[in-house]
Amino acid sequence: MIAVENTVDGNYGVTVVTGGGAGIGQAICERLAEAGVHLVVADVNEEAATATAQSIEQRGGRAFAVALDVSDASSVERAADLIHRHVGRVGALVNNAGIGSAGTVLTTSTEEFQRILQVNVIGLFLVTKAFIPDMIEAGAGAIVNVGSIAGVVGIRDRAAYSASKGAVLALTRSLHADFHQQGIRVNAVVPGTVHTPWVERITANYANPDEAIAQMAQRQPIGRMGTPQEIAEAVWFLLSPANSFSYGSLLVVDGGMTAL
Repeated sequence: MIAVENTVDGNYGVTVVTGGGAGIGQAICERLAEAGVHLVVADVNEEAATATAQSIEQRGGRAFAVALDVSDASSVERAADLIHRHVGRVGALVNNAGIGSAGTVLTTSTEEFQRILQVNVIGLFLVTKAFIPDMIEAGAGAIVNVGSIAGVVGIRDRAAYSASKGAVLALTRSLHADFHQQGIRVNAVVPGTVHTPWVERITANYANPDEAIAQMAQRQPIGRMGTPQEIAEAVWFLLSPANSFSYGSLLVVDGGMTAL
């Protein structure tokens, strides 16, 4: 285990992870807990957030669960107030919460397109706006946004999701430009296709789910999808004070998909 004084916790304060109740977010929380980070596990599913936090505490870590719908400004405000009262200053943030759907611009409804943007983009905006003042006041902080290679290259049948993740990467650069002089490192991890519960849900609607999953795996030159744990390692690298020279960077972790 990494000593606490060498972690995000020792340098910045508590770390909030949105969407921390399952999938990549849960893996991120578990990896940060191994490094001694004091966590806030935030998720729209309060039971999932609580389960993740309890699991971490049972292994000797420190975690606080909070219900948080990133797309709802009032929910973000309530969660921020709760965190400040019960945990303290937020020094690091992982904007991981997000949703996706399959569809082209012809098959995606306006309502679904707006819903994806509301969670993936407006949600990141609202949560960052709630906690970055803590970092500005401290003169130090770290933010990692979870993007996607769908925001970098064209992916078939992912119109809304690609648009939202492109915005996440652009906002990452903008946040860097605005706040790096206050000592805040803002970076993004850019995963390829990762085998998560979301993949299972989205492929369940296909005529042949197993074939759909196999095709998604073959998009990566190495012939498989990534794991949540592999993305969690990349997030920890970007958060860690050992990575003190990365500002406004996009760390691609995609099994080589965008390299060819």
